[in-house]
Amino acid sequence: MAQEIKSFTVTQYMTSLKRKIEETPAVWVRGVITQITRKPNIMYLTVADFEEGNVKPIAVINLSCFAGRFAAIQAKIQDCGQPFELKDQLKVSFLIKAELYIPYGKLQAQILDIDPVYTVGELALTKQAILKRLALEGLLEKNKELQLAEVPLRVGLITGEGTAAYKDFTTKLEESPFRFTVVTAYAKMQGSETEPTILAALEKLAEDDSLDVVCIVRGGGSKTDLNFFDSEALCRAVANYHIPVFTGIGHEIDKSLLDEVSYQYCITPTDTAKRLVDRVLDAYSKMMQTIQDIAVGARETISENKQELSSLGNRLQQKVSGRIQKEKMQLALCGNNMQKELQYILRGEKERLDRNMEGLRQGTRKILDLEKSRFNLFEAKVNGADPQNILAKGYSLTLDASGKFVRSATQLKTGDKLTTRFNDGEVTSVVQ
Repeated sequence: MAQEIKSFTVTQYMTSLKRKIEETPAVWVRGVITQITRKPNIMYLTVADFEEGNVKPIAVINLSCFAGRFAAIQAKIQDCGQPFELKDQLKVSFLIKAELYIPYGKLQAQILDIDPVYTVGELALTKQAILKRLALEGLLEKNKELQLAEVPLRVGLITGEGTAAYKDFTTKLEESPFRFTVVTAYAKMQGSETEPTILAALEKLAEDDSLDVVCIVRGGGSKTDLNFFDSEALCRAVANYHIPVFTGIGHEIDKSLLDEVSYQYCITPTDTAKRLVDRVLDAYSKMMQTIQDIAVGARETISENKQELSSLGNRLQQKVSGRIQKEKMQLALCGNNMQKELQYILRGEKERLDRNMEGLRQGTRKILDLEKSRFNLFEAKVNGADPQNILAKGYSLTLDASGKFVRSATQLKTGDKLTTRFNDGEVTSVVQ
């Protein structure tokens, strides 16, 4: 005979399940927070399990926690050695008690307690894993290896708007004797918006090529806030930044991962500004020392050169005086020699002039006598060639009718009239 199956109403069935579920004892459940919703009197959280390398959860549970119990859990977290804040992607271990909400048939669980040691351990493991990856990639020292300007007067500042950190930092710079220029990019310095807003501020300041350094500062706060500066994305951005980055997160004991990768880790915003002032002051002191060294060296060099120039001047004066004296003696000797030579030359020239004058006197007479002899000779030749003298020697001259000499019989023809001159007269004849 078939066993009879009982029939229940929905309410009866859900009530029966509720009793069975509530018989399940409270247990510790660990997972990753994927969602947090805050209401005035209650908190809703979703916790899930993931397979490594897969972003899709393999199991999800919805949890709730009334405001009073959640405040107690928060206080317990703050009292532990390393406080943290409940947020997405945080690994947690909750003590939960399963419940069934009959009106909607919804299985849910109440959070009764938290094991902060588990989360702190997971945070430490995560921090160590990030630190190891950064170290293996050489990112812990990369920003530190950049060259910081000797006089970093143009400063990029990332901090919360209107915060005490901003005032402390800028006041310290303004109190210094140097003229700093601060270019500010505001960001959220706590909570889930810390990472994206700081990354955006870094990108904004990277557009300013004139900056010497970038400072990320925030004031003191709870240790919970420090966790937001363990972001791997922030660490990589700072490590790979093109100029030195100073961090002054405001925690004197604990260091965040961001402090590890920065060029200079400072304990407070004021300390960060002081480091910059000290850097400029050191450069100023070096400059003043260099100026003093130059001045001292110049004075010593001038003094040494003055003595050397004085010594050279004395030696030069002695040499010039000796040379002048030598030149005077040489000039005097030359003058005497020139005077003697001039007298000798003048005497020689006078003798030559006297000889020339005597020569001119004697020579003129001789020349005149010679020329007179030559003239007499020419006169004798001329007289000898005088036709009259020739005629006197018995010669005659025959002239034609035009008065020209007849030198040849071939010049004549019959009937030409001729005139023949003799020493004592003329005779006219006709050629036959």
